[in-house]
This record gives sequence, structure tokens and C-alpha cells, in this order.
Amino acid sequence: MKLVIEKRHKYVALSLLLLGLLYYFWGTGRPTGGFYVGGVLIVTLVGSFLVQRPNSRLINTLVTGILPLSLTLGFVLSLIYFPNLSRIFKLLTLLVYAFILYMVLLVNNVFLVVEERREIIPLYRVASTWSKILISTVSIPLLAGLFKLNQNALVETAVSGLSAFLFYLYLLWSLKYNHEVKKYRAGEAIGILALCIFFVMSATLAVSFFPTETFLRALYVSSVMIFGLSYVEGHLKNTINRRLITEHLLISVVFLLLLLVFNP
Repeated sequence: MKLVIEKRHKYVALSLLLLGLLYYFWGTGRPTGGFYVGGVLIVTLVGSFLVQRPNSRLINTLVTGILPLSLTLGFVLSLIYFPNLSRIFKLLTLLVYAFILYMVLLVNNVFLVVEERREIIPLYRVASTWSKILISTVSIPLLAGLFKLNQNALVETAVSGLSAFLFYLYLLWSLKYNHEVKKYRAGEAIGILALCIFFVMSATLAVSFFPTETFLRALYVSSVMIFGLSYVEGHLKNTINRRLITEHLLISVVFLLLLLVFNP
């Protein structure tokens, strides 16, 4: 009798494997050098590629690996630079990590199926909505961990800009077969991405000199990055309006005020 393992079972297995690796090295106080960090990231990338077979290829893995790698790196840095968290809290955090990774793999699978068939499937619209939610969720621990590296303002600004570029690139890939997206030239896409990346880098640089909590800085920069996601999608769908800009502007202002109020 041939054993058939469904993809969702593979996603669960990979999520639990990475949960176990992270807990073994950091939840139990093991050393946290670059060797272990690199090893976990390699397992994440290779595992994501293998569990998505046969739809995954080396080229599209460069895009589908953005969210899993960013998620893993964010949680790894958070566990390293927030060492005073209790073991129970770390375990709960890692369970959340495993669940988010499972959702990321599910969403990526929908996009890979659409890319393979070159046609929209019923789950595509749901996956598109969840992809933006997941990007927003992943960006917060990632930026919080990166800001904890305690580099100078220019390095932090460059890193946040690179993170925004990768997330926006993933968004463009996920919208590739959306019938609501207008046809655009490469120059137009580069221009709109450059504008939104500029917003993220400017926000990072503007608050880098405030002696505040890195988590609050990450929330604020993430809110600006989320605005970029909506702006890029709205531009490609011709749905940008005053309400969209006003709502995101108010959200960013609220997080900026929180950052200023809780300034130690």
C-alpha cells in the first residue's frame, strides 16, 4: 500500500521541526552563535523548497523563501536579544511561530499552484488577502530583531529598505496573475517600489535617533511598510483614494505618538 503524504502534513512537519530546533538552541539556553543561526535559516529555506515540491523550483524559491526566512530570522533575533523572557513565554512564542510558518507555506502553495496552472483558482483571493496580513505580521519581529543589533542609523536604514524591497517584491509576485491588476512596465514598477522603499527608509532614519524601545520603532516602521503594501497594490489596481491614504496615515501617526510617549 502506497503511503501518500499530503502537503499540509509536510507543512506541519517542517513547522514542528523548526520549532524543535529553535527551542533546543535558544529555549534551553544553548549557544546562539552565527553557525546555529545560519543552520536554522538553511533548514528553513531547503525545507520550504522540499515541502512545496513538485510546484517549487529553484527560481521561484527565491521569492517564496522571503517570508519563511524573514519569519525565522525575526524570531531567532528576538529570542537572542530578549533573553530575559521566561521559558513558558518562549515556548508560547515558538508555537505562534510554528503556526505562522504553517500559514505562510499554505499561502505560498496557492500562489505556486496558480503560477503552475497560469490561471486563477478559488483560493487565490483568500491567499492574496492573507499574504498581506502575513507580511505585516512577519515584519514586526524581523525589524525588532534587526534594530536590536545596535548598528548605526545608516545601517539600520539600509536594512529596513532591503526588507521592504523583498516584501514588495513578494507582493508583486503574488499579484502576477490577478486579473484586477493593470498591465505595467518595468519602469513603472521600479518607480513605485522606489517611492515606497524611500518612505520606509525615511521613517527608519527619522526615529533612529530616539532612545526608545526597539519594538516600538519596529511597530512604527512596519506601519509605514504596510502603507507601502496598500499603496503598491492600490496603484496597480487603480484603487488609490483619499480614504486609503488617510487611514494609513492615521495609523502611522498613532504608532509614532506611542513611540514618543513611551520614550524612556
